[in-house]
Amino acid sequence: MTYAATAQSSTVTAEYNGWSNRETWTVNLWLTNDESYYEELCRITKDYDTLGEQAEELEQYVQSIAGTVRGMGLTNDLLTISLSRVDWRDIAAANSPC
Repeated sequence: MTYAATAQSSTVTAEYNGWSNRETWTVNLWLTNDESYYEELCRITKDYDTLGEQAEELEQYVQSIAGTVRGMGLTNDLLTISLSRVDWRDIAAANSPC
């Protein structure tokens, strides 16, 4: 691995716009800027008591949305990797209660 590749990969894990990473920021952006997604986000933060439960439900919800576009190959791999980096607790905490 070259220095440029190492330097670039270290910036990928850095905070982004106040969020733990770009993936978390992106998922939160989608959840809070689409009416039906936002309604579900609010339902989850109201119906589940602990941050851990809220985070788990949010992840399952987004995984179900992502399941509609999943396939095989590169797209699936990139989506899986990106969603695995999301800090679900961060999203739940920032939006609880809606």
